[in-house]
Amino acid sequence: MRLQICLLVLLLIPIVSWADEARPVYIEIEQAQNSQSDIAEFTLKWKIPPVLPAAEEPLVSLNHPACNISYGETASGLLGRKRYNCHLESLRAEEMTVHIDYPATNPALTSLVVYKANQGEPIQIFSGPDKTLIPIPMTTSPSAVAYQYTVAGIEHILVGTDHLLFVLCLMIIAGTFRRLVLTVTGFTLAHSITLSLATLNIVRLPTELVELLIALSIVLLAVEIIKHNRQGDSDRQSFTWRYPVTVSMVFGLLHGFGFAVVLQELGLPPSMKVYALLFFNIGVELGQLLFILLVSIPMIAVTRIFSLRFENRTIEVAGYALGITSSYWLLERAQFLF
Repeated sequence: MRLQICLLVLLLIPIVSWADEARPVYIEIEQAQNSQSDIAEFTLKWKIPPVLPAAEEPLVSLNHPACNISYGETASGLLGRKRYNCHLESLRAEEMTVHIDYPATNPALTSLVVYKANQGEPIQIFSGPDKTLIPIPMTTSPSAVAYQYTVAGIEHILVGTDHLLFVLCLMIIAGTFRRLVLTVTGFTLAHSITLSLATLNIVRLPTELVELLIALSIVLLAVEIIKHNRQGDSDRQSFTWRYPVTVSMVFGLLHGFGFAVVLQELGLPPSMKVYALLFFNIGVELGQLLFILLVSIPMIAVTRIFSLRFENRTIEVAGYALGITSSYWLLERAQFLF
């Protein structure tokens, strides 16, 4: 089993090392408090992740037949602001939409739209990279919140390259299916705890420190993979190989803070914080299980192609590939911390 996973690691690392930006396009629509009886003033603001070349940033606009732009300003290609005057009577008859217009190619960025009306709590809408015309509902519901936060959790884990490589390390170390189930379960329980504590502002850690330690955790597991492969199944097995569940739980506590960073950026609906947090966590677990499933499917085909005599060499090469990639992240993130 380890041979197949290691071969897949060598195929995945060039892809996940350069994966898409995990931060969404952030768009905020806020209704002014001093709106007239028949005219409402809305401010549209946006923030684009710094992943696009200059002059290829999208143009963001608010679309509705009853709305006209009264002011527009772009501070830079990544930040912008516009004001709209809208007739309230016509506004109630049809949903307004946000249009994200990419002048070149769509870089596969997800988007988060926050709608703040005069009355009621903010409404958050998550959209995938394929949607550039996003309808804005005037109200929200528990089912909509459950769907949106579940999808957000799935998308986050699938673009979280460092978390995916850590899961790959756990799969190599676990070896057997039974140990893998126990190891991943331990990782899930642990990061669920710290994800909840950090999101609810009970425990906080600096984002830069969390990202650096996550990269370090992959480096340490990569070293363990290389060392164990050279020693074989001798009596000198390290703590990591003898107790993978304990190790996955310890590191899972750390990775939970990493998941919380994204959720804190997305925000939680004030009246449904625990509800939204629950479904984001469910989404993360579904995404994690989906990734493990996608990794496991090619194993049978790979086994038929490659002979087991390549196992030791393949495991060592995969260990070095994981270690080099995570070491690069470690050094890159260290400069932001220090």
